[in-house]
Formats: sequence, structure tokens, C-alpha cells
Amino acid sequence: MSRSQYQCIVVGGGFAGASAAIRLAQKGVKTLLVERADEGGAKNLSGGILWGNDLAAILPDWKATLPVERPVSNKKVGFLSENGPAFVIDFHDPALKTQTVGYAVLRAKTDKWLLEQAKKAGVTVVTGVNVEGLAKQNGRVVGVQQSGETTYADVVIVADGANSRLTLQGDLRHGHKKLDMDHYALGVKEILKLPRATIEERFGTGTDGGMAGEFVLGRCDGVLAGGFLYTNQDTLSLGVVINLPSMKNQGELTTHDVVEQFRNHPYIQSLVKGAELVEYGAHLVPEGGYQAFSELCGDGVLVVGDAAGFCFSNGIVIQGMNYAVRSGICAADAVAHAVKVGDFSAVTLAQYERNLESDGIMDDFRNFKNVSKFLWNPRLFQKYPDFLANVFRRMLKAEGPKKKMRAHLTEAMKESGVSKADILRDGLNGGMNL
Repeated sequence: MSRSQYQCIVVGGGFAGASAAIRLAQKGVKTLLVERADEGGAKNLSGGILWGNDLAAILPDWKATLPVERPVSNKKVGFLSENGPAFVIDFHDPALKTQTVGYAVLRAKTDKWLLEQAKKAGVTVVTGVNVEGLAKQNGRVVGVQQSGETTYADVVIVADGANSRLTLQGDLRHGHKKLDMDHYALGVKEILKLPRATIEERFGTGTDGGMAGEFVLGRCDGVLAGGFLYTNQDTLSLGVVINLPSMKNQGELTTHDVVEQFRNHPYIQSLVKGAELVEYGAHLVPEGGYQAFSELCGDGVLVVGDAAGFCFSNGIVIQGMNYAVRSGICAADAVAHAVKVGDFSAVTLAQYERNLESDGIMDDFRNFKNVSKFLWNPRLFQKYPDFLANVFRRMLKAEGPKKKMRAHLTEAMKESGVSKADILRDGLNGGMNL
């Protein structure tokens, strides 16, 4: 990278970085976007759902050209018991095919498209460059460093993902020099090839629908993990999200073992039968929410997307790309304001935080700030899948005298090791935090 002067450098070409860069270019701010992959999306394996219509703020016609896979018309949420049973809530709504709330996407396609839109908007896009650090003078960020060279800018927007080295180097992690394991999960993903016609018949999506499912994995050798399965055009995105602290003392158990247990569960196995593995990968997922956000701004620097911690889950949906878009736009607007007044101090760039507040992002995370404590409750994984299976198994039996629901619940609780106090405590906890 040669010595050059830009008004803003964006590090990272995902949804957050690309959205910020496009907005900046639209506002006339001279912007450089640096992406470490050789082309947009080359280092992304996903496997995800793009919720909402946030891209319309910068690209009004995005639905006409963004390479999406399938709109979500079927949502599943389930508990998978270790010994085979599955308790699954299965929501179908044909209206979602036309009133789309979310699309399954493959990031290798979408990120490449986003960088093309950034170039069209006037952003200077450089790929295949791994930014090694933030350049500072007198405590203020003045650019980025790579291979001993510095490229200067008035402001740097950090959008380098959950495992953000730049936030650590820039003292934007509340002074910490390493990531806190308690604030992250590990996502392990597979892309499974399956004929389009098979997907449409097996999942009942039709040609214009799609399925998104999240599942609790019961008794996974002591590891707390959730699974997900999404339908693409002619592939499936399958994977697990693993609680890192629970994985720490599991001996020889590997993340691959956890994925295998999920894929081989009878319920999931019936859905992926005959599929061919074509891709495999893993990345960190920010799970700490509001209480684990990085410092969002400093002198000459802003942090957006996963690098800031903007990933939301309430057990029903996992949302990250939409918050990446929104935070990128909020940051770009703050930079444009700083350019206008000619001041790039933390005080002026704090407009970013005010933008996040007015956008509603901070309220979303503030209102659900304790949700991860509920979602990673060991009983959800180690007891409740069996409890739900035992309740319904007893209700379906035809032998013997009929019993009231209370009796079935009491017997199932004894079998599963769940107490009334557990159910009351967890019910109140879920009600308060969800």
C-alpha cells in the first residue's frame, strides 16, 4: 500500500465495512476500503440469514440484484434429545414469500456483490491486503499499517470481524489485550450439496420459499451447543454454535465431533440425507451483547459490525448482518459529520453512538443485555430436551388408565431430573430476558 491521503479508510469488506464505505462515497467522502481476501467473500463461509430491509437505505433496489438464496417462509425452533426424539415448533407462513422478512444468503456471493457496489459508488477498493495494525500519532489513529508502510486517513472504520485484531491493538477492548472467551461462541459451518428439487420436496418450500431452523442440542457430551440448518438454492447450510467455556475441559472431544452429533441426530439426518459436503469452516461469534461491546469510537477511529459485538440472538433468530449494515451506515454518517466540521476527535465521532441510539440498535441490545445468561443455561441443553420428549411420549401412550397433564409432567420431571423450582426459575428468567 502506497502512502496516500484519504478522508476515511474502512478495514473489512463484509456487510458492515461495505455499507459504511458505500454511504461515505454517496456523501462525497474520499474512502479506501481494504479487504484481506483476494476477492470479496473469499474468506467467508456462510450459511446465514439476512434479516430485514436495511440495505435499502443505501441501495434501494438491492433485492433486484443481490444474489440471495431463498426467502424464509418456514421457521423451525427445536430441542433435540440425545437419544433421538425431537420437539420442534414448525411455523409456516406463505405470506412471507411475498412480504419477506429474511433471505438465506451465501457470503461468498453477497460480499463480492457488495464490493462491486462500493466500487460503483466511487470507493477505492483494495483486496488481498491484510492490515496489520492501526497507525497512531500522539495517541490518535491516523491510518493503517501493512508491511511497514502506513496509509493515512482522517478516520479509520474498523470492520474486521469478531476476531478483531485492530480493536485489541487500538485499546478498544476496554484495555484488554485478548478476547474474553465468555463473550464469544464458536460457529462451525458446513455447506452440503443437494439437488434443488430434492430440497423443495423434502422441506416443502416450493420454488419460492425456504426454511431456517435453530435447534438446542441435548446432552452433547457436556458441551453446550445449538445447531442451525438453512436451505439455499441447491445447498444446505448446516452448523453449530458452541459455548466456548463448556468446550474448554472436554478432553479429546473436537468441534467436528459436535457437528457430527448434530448432523447424525435422526431428525436432522432425515433432512440432510444424501447431501454432499462441499465446504467446511469456523469463525467466532460475538455472544456478549451489550455488556461486552468494544469501545465504539476513539480519536480517529470507529468500530462497526461483529468487531463491535453487534450480533443478536434470542433463541428464535440469530441476527448479525442486518446490524452490520445499520452500524456501518451510522458510522459513515458520523464520519461525514466529522469531515464537515473538520474535527476527528473522539468527542466529535461520538456522533456515531448517538446515531446508534436514534437508529434503535442500542435499545435492542440494552433490552436483551442478559439474554445470553438464559440461552446458555445448562438445563436447556442437559435436561429440557429429554423432559419435553418424556412429556409427549407419555401423552401418546395408549396403555393403562388415562392420566391428567399434571401427572405426566410430574413423572417426566422425575425421569429428566427437572424440579418444579427449576421450571419456575427458568420460566421467570426467560420471561424477564426474552
